[in-house]
Amino acid sequence: MQKTLLSICLSLMIFANIGCDNVQRVLHNAKTVPTVKIGFVVAGERISYPNGAEMAVTEINEKGGLLGMPVELIGHINNEAILDVSVQLAESLILEEGVVALIGPNRSSHAAVVGPIAQKHRIPMVTTTATNPNVTQAGDFVFMASFTDSFQGAVMAQFAKNELGISNAALITRSGDLYTEGISEFFESNFTSLGGNVVAHVFFDSGTLDYTQQLTQIADLLPDALFTAGFVQDIADITQQARVVPLLNGDGAPTIFLGADSWDSTLLFDDENAEIEGSFFSGHFSPETDEPNARAFVETYEAIYEFTPTGGVAVSYDAVKLLIEAIERAESLDPEMIRDELAATKNYVGATSISSYNENRHPTKSAVIFTIKNGEKHFYKQIHP
Repeated sequence: MQKTLLSICLSLMIFANIGCDNVQRVLHNAKTVPTVKIGFVVAGERISYPNGAEMAVTEINEKGGLLGMPVELIGHINNEAILDVSVQLAESLILEEGVVALIGPNRSSHAAVVGPIAQKHRIPMVTTTATNPNVTQAGDFVFMASFTDSFQGAVMAQFAKNELGISNAALITRSGDLYTEGISEFFESNFTSLGGNVVAHVFFDSGTLDYTQQLTQIADLLPDALFTAGFVQDIADITQQARVVPLLNGDGAPTIFLGADSWDSTLLFDDENAEIEGSFFSGHFSPETDEPNARAFVETYEAIYEFTPTGGVAVSYDAVKLLIEAIERAESLDPEMIRDELAATKNYVGATSISSYNENRHPTKSAVIFTIKNGEKHFYKQIHP
């Protein structure tokens, strides 16, 4: 119980930017003023994701709140990314905090186990950067704010084959994770259907530090590209060790590294050991956008946090905004009415844009392709569905 209370206290300080002296005041006010409570769950070290969600809450509160009540974001960060912890946090938010909806989790493996909790309690849930299409299988209360890996995998496969002229590709995938195995499968199936040749697909376990065996096996096959499906530390270590092996194509040039949205992290770009120069990866959102709503989001975020928002921050902002707009249209906190209005979403424009939802509650939306130059990501092109 002490650990849970500490988590809530820390979360209040993180999300509201308040000091310890003010925690008692906030808790007291929460008891006396009716609020619309929204739960937020994030797994891993991407601590900036909640900032996007909090921005959306701040905006609605500055406009007078939701249905005449202030909105309160109750967030929890599952730093160790333990599946059972995300489940416990979701149960606590629903049963103890009385949230009207859940936002997140950000990882597909976590969203896939939290979704059934939301469905069981018939509470709307909008995931953030969980991209595996299976995360909505729990039922009709679970929605995605991000594109699916079936779309993202196709985008990267088509880009590799048709724009980069890649003929032979290899894949290295973290095993045992819904996201990493799923995105590799979608990339591979789309690449081969376009006539590309997958010369190798090797796997590694969570916690692996030495990839020499896998990379040496791949190097013997001289691939034009290596698609890496893993998380930040995996990507940093794999790219660094691949250059040492070295990994080269048939012409003796360095193999091109390709990735997906897990690459979009300042933790990766700030890692001096990562050898990612010249790589390409897909993402949710580019801060270089000229779209007015997205531009306003970027400028406001930079003014508040003095950092440029990543795709995960943008999608976290949008997940909350999607929920808020659904509640405003429903003019009610009734879960089924909120669910129905989420499903009826049309032409949403926020940090990212969603045309509509299909019958699986997957959004129709664009993806962005980035390249890395001088250690920084740069917008390369946008791919529409």
